[in-house]
Amino acid sequence: MSRPMARPRTRSFLRAGALLALVLLATACGMVPPEPHTTEAKEVFWLYNVILVMGGIVFVAVEGFIVYSVLRYRRRDDRLPTQIHGNNLVELIWTAIPTVIVLILFVLSTLTLNSVSQASTHPGVTIEVEGKQWSWVFHYLDDDGDPSNDVIVQGTALDGAVMAVPVGEPVKLILISNDVIHSFYVPAFLVKRDVVPLPEAKKPNELEFTVTEKGTYSGQCAEFCGDLHARMTFSVQAMARPDFDAWTAAIRAGETPAPSVPAGGGVLKVSAKNTAFDTKALEAAAGQPFKIEFTNDDSFDHNVGIWNGSEELFRGEIFSGPATKTYDVSGLPAGDYTFVCDVHPAMTGTLTVK
Repeated sequence: MSRPMARPRTRSFLRAGALLALVLLATACGMVPPEPHTTEAKEVFWLYNVILVMGGIVFVAVEGFIVYSVLRYRRRDDRLPTQIHGNNLVELIWTAIPTVIVLILFVLSTLTLNSVSQASTHPGVTIEVEGKQWSWVFHYLDDDGDPSNDVIVQGTALDGAVMAVPVGEPVKLILISNDVIHSFYVPAFLVKRDVVPLPEAKKPNELEFTVTEKGTYSGQCAEFCGDLHARMTFSVQAMARPDFDAWTAAIRAGETPAPSVPAGGGVLKVSAKNTAFDTKALEAAAGQPFKIEFTNDDSFDHNVGIWNGSEELFRGEIFSGPATKTYDVSGLPAGDYTFVCDVHPAMTGTLTVK
């Protein structure tokens, strides 16, 4: 009587497998890193996706053979199955395939590492970055021999420092710590480099990147360094070279550089197309109400919500496109927030209020 039940049981296994595949597909977006915004990050992003695809193929192949073996050779009676000693060809194949995969990944990883680690001869900006409990100091090295006009930006654990950099030019960082180990981390750059306390004779870690898009990118210390580790944040403002020169000139003159959004609020423009925002960074003035002009270019639902950690501070109306709506947002305290599409949580960006 066991054989007539085999086909319905097989269908049950197939339904369960299809459901599992749908669950994995629905959660796959959480496996993809943030959209890259530097030339080096794009290479890392490409390598990550290659490894993800190859890992997915191996997972499907291995699990497929397991499911096939369970269904095809499941126990039907108490008879002892035919005993075999092994198959040399099969053993050779399942040894050769992982070896080839590892060699391919080794070569690709080495090429990518060498490419992103290659230092330019003449970086556009060189910045000495000092991480300390619990803030960051950015010292712009101009090599003019006069420390009186150096640009130095320092933050606190309550007010993170701002690093301004020009778009499209190599930026070289010299990473220094005088107390404990810190870690310089900018998610949008797909980079994390340790900031290690070293004797003077030792060369500190260095990092080089070229930002490809204007915007503000949030950064933080990614190495637990004490009580206020979670507050050890900073932001990177990428701007055109003329704006960068004006920014450094304002610092040298003892002035505060003008914010990207003037006091009194402003209108922040953002659009959605192909289930993605057109920008990953927005800025608003602290304590001032502002508007978000949101354009939905997709034919399905989107919106813009503003979150502070796990708390949603603002939820814009959800609507389908093509259409545009303007949201009125109350003033927010200074800090970094996340703007999200509540319908598609994988659509995110950083709202910097200062």
